[in-house]
Amino acid sequence: MSIVFACAASHAPGMTAWTEAAPQAQRDKILGGYRKLGEMVAASKPDALVVVTVEHWANFFLNQMPTFCIGRADHYQGPVEEWLKIPQTRVPGDTALGAELLNACLDGGFDPMFSDELLFDHATMLPLHFLNPNMAVPVVPVIINTLTPPMPTAKRCFQLGGLLGKALEQHPQRITLIATGGLSHWPGEAKMGKINVPFDKTFLETLMSSDRTRLADYSHAEIDKEAGSGGHEIRTWITLAGAVQDWPATLLAYEPVYPWATGCGLVAFTREI
Repeated sequence: MSIVFACAASHAPGMTAWTEAAPQAQRDKILGGYRKLGEMVAASKPDALVVVTVEHWANFFLNQMPTFCIGRADHYQGPVEEWLKIPQTRVPGDTALGAELLNACLDGGFDPMFSDELLFDHATMLPLHFLNPNMAVPVVPVIINTLTPPMPTAKRCFQLGGLLGKALEQHPQRITLIATGGLSHWPGEAKMGKINVPFDKTFLETLMSSDRTRLADYSHAEIDKEAGSGGHEIRTWITLAGAVQDWPATLLAYEPVYPWATGCGLVAFTREI
């Protein structure tokens, strides 16, 4: 049946860990946007979720950091953070779909790592908490290195998205594609708490435009300077954009939530019939 729905969403851990710290109007918009996305995911009746995500040292470290990694496990465990206020959960995987995407990458000129056992941190568990609350739909994670250089270029991520989109369009089941991360934030450094609203809005405008190929033009240096070390996570959004290049996009919410130290955005992509 192919891709039936796609969405991109921030995963600031404060959304669940210190929810009340945010002004009520902002948290209502962001959490309300997540609830709306959850309804849209449920309405798409997916057989599997492909989650383009990142991780925060739960599986990899400075001495071993794959550029891309596709999960092939039959289940995953998370979250690793006890303070996230999300219950420890066993998340079902889809080994066949993971293997299919891995082979599609190898056939298409990409050489990702694969893993048959991965732990999920807030990057993946927080979106799933809202979008797959009963953990009933199996998940295939596609992890992108956004932690330490060298990271994949925006152009390479956009190309990967195109390849994944093509592979999923040929898949017989109903697939929902999710990207998680961003927007601008500077975690664990002197600028922590800063949010670059103009950068976020320009990025979202480009994402919503009819020419998403411009997303491939973002450089590592520009992202690092304008969106922070955490802003490198927009690579997941760029990957998703490559998979659904022509789909209309709807911005459900954007808020610079300073108590959560993140520019938080949620976008839905729907197929034109």
